[in-house]
Amino acid sequence: MSEAQTPRTLDTGAQERPRETPWETPVVAVVVTHNRLALLKTCLAAIHGQEPRPDRIVVVDNGSSDGTAEWLAEQRVVMPELLVVRQANIGSAGAYHTAFETALGFGARWIWSTDDDGIPQPGALAELLVQAKHHGLSMVGPLVLAAEDRSTLAFPMQGTRDPDSLMARAVDGLAPGTIALFNGTLIGRAVFERIGNVKREMFIWGDEYEFTLRARRAGLKVGTAVKALHIHPGMSRTEHKVLGGRLGTVETMRADRAPHFFRNMGYIHATYEKAGVIPRMIAKYTAHYLVNRDFRGLRVFLDSYLSGLRDEYPEELKRPPVRLPLPERPRAASSSSSEVA
Repeated sequence: MSEAQTPRTLDTGAQERPRETPWETPVVAVVVTHNRLALLKTCLAAIHGQEPRPDRIVVVDNGSSDGTAEWLAEQRVVMPELLVVRQANIGSAGAYHTAFETALGFGARWIWSTDDDGIPQPGALAELLVQAKHHGLSMVGPLVLAAEDRSTLAFPMQGTRDPDSLMARAVDGLAPGTIALFNGTLIGRAVFERIGNVKREMFIWGDEYEFTLRARRAGLKVGTAVKALHIHPGMSRTEHKVLGGRLGTVETMRADRAPHFFRNMGYIHATYEKAGVIPRMIAKYTAHYLVNRDFRGLRVFLDSYLSGLRDEYPEELKRPPVRLPLPERPRAASSSSSEVA
């Protein structure tokens, strides 16, 4: 990374400290956040309380305006391993791209990733490291339970949202071949050296799936450590049957996110799916919008999906993010106080 591209960071002054863990390689936790300070506080407390604790915690603040930056600046005393990168909001894909790039720059051998609304449970990191080593994994994720109902998986895995079903398929604590990125996922440095970083121009919705598909295509070994638990809001979708279900279903979402969703869908279909998927997708979404006389929605779908098929993304999403100024560190309460590194 060139000097011009080096992220502006709030380095909380952590000194090199003796290794407190038996692991042979350093671990850097990364968290991406945007205007969810209350959730971020819970997430960071859960990470900071892990045994072993990550060597570094990198937080990418994606243009928050709710006091997140100021609060992070105050955490020096309780989290000496904390480092903050502030940048303009370029979506979760852009935030993860920056987070991974920063962690790799620290020499991380393992990167532990989560959104700000994820809560790793006690012992999660230790179990992930054990399973990664025992099974020779490139990436290993936890069992991700829905915050609303912890008897349900937050995301479908191997065709089920029943955690007991997934656990029953596990061998030596691991459900092989399935993973939910980037929800408490432990990713080896070699993954990025092999397949590169997240496609940051995807902005949101699909970047983690594309990264998973890229890893599978490269033959990387992944799995879910069913004894490592992570809490995250459950996935919800708004789906509609097309022509009474004869053409299957389509998914709809907020208007401001639809271009990202459809563009990313097009890219993924063109890159990883069989050719027959593309005409079926165009047919069912076109039918859905025409039946509902939503001509604007149809135009957004066609423009975005066809752009994705051609890997054509807006130039502003491809450019390195704009770095934002960092708040000053809080001063000591009095001149007589001292700090021990």
